Amino acid sequence: MERLKKFLSEITGADQEAIKLAQEELDRKMKPQGSLGTLEDIAVKLAGISGYPVKRMPNRCHIVAAADNGIVAQGVASCPLEYTRLVSEAMLNRIAAIGLLTKKLGIDFNLIDIGIKDTVPRDYPNLYRKPVMLGTKDFYVEPAMTQEECLKAIFVGIEMIESKKDFDIFSNGEMGIGNTSTSSAILYSFTKGNIDRIVGRGSGLTDDALNKKKRVIMEACEKYDTFNMDPIDVLAHVGGLDIACMVGMYLGAARYKKPMLIDGFISSVAALAACKIEPKVKDYIIATHMSEEPGMELVLEELGLKAFFNMGMRLGEGTGAVLAYPIVDCAIEIINGMKTPAAVYDMFL
Repeated sequence: MERLKKFLSEITGADQEAIKLAQEELDRKMKPQGSLGTLEDIAVKLAGISGYPVKRMPNRCHIVAAADNGIVAQGVASCPLEYTRLVSEAMLNRIAAIGLLTKKLGIDFNLIDIGIKDTVPRDYPNLYRKPVMLGTKDFYVEPAMTQEECLKAIFVGIEMIESKKDFDIFSNGEMGIGNTSTSSAILYSFTKGNIDRIVGRGSGLTDDALNKKKRVIMEACEKYDTFNMDPIDVLAHVGGLDIACMVGMYLGAARYKKPMLIDGFISSVAALAACKIEPKVKDYIIATHMSEEPGMELVLEELGLKAFFNMGMRLGEGTGAVLAYPIVDCAIEIINGMKTPAAVYDMFL
């Protein structure tokens, strides 16, 4: 824990002077103030992260954390456990959705095996084998992992960002059967909100299985009293290795002053956990799309962020986040290339 505390002490907030300059520049452009909405918000946020003038960000990196979750033993997932490995390998071969999208958009793709029970059998240049354990334990029966194991997973995410800090901008995603249960349990622990507003069907549960999923999450959180735990202990008791690893990615992005695009529900819960560990992380994260999982609305409320598009997606993998890169590019072009009224007068009169 001391190692984490030292790392957190090195995180600083956004550059407020750069934010001020970026906003003033946008307000001078040939348009009504604020009329480009989210594009302006993104440009200002990027200025706070990497300075003003806002630089282009052509070097983009997407990282998926993959792990299995012991909670599937309770019948809370509609897919079998081996799907974690199968889909992970499909991603690495660029035939799963995230592999296809990152290839099409020219985004560097990487997958971390942070705890797949049956590991990917073949080696790939963009596969990082960093298993903390071969899947978590069934948190309905016992804590998912120890605090030490949780911290190890967090530092895998931190070190991944550190190793790739030459990239301009990052996004993340996850793969792990059962991880809508772990993320819902974390969100329920942080908020003690309406369970019907938090827990969804994941990849397609029946009504009976959905009700069981809600009961399992409520009873486990009440058993451990996760409502009164610090964020690390919440992650260790009812979380997942993939989520802990993504928490580390958010912390790493903040430490190295890199923007991180949030994906959907699970990625957003990891972002919320990272912000609870170190609130300055919020200065470095950008919400992208509105997942169909019911808890998405609540987690964004907790983060104080808005997702800027909604395509009815709930796949995970970071598929929503990578689709936001062209929007980020456009935001940068607006602040850098759009002219002021005075400049236009000089050009055309």
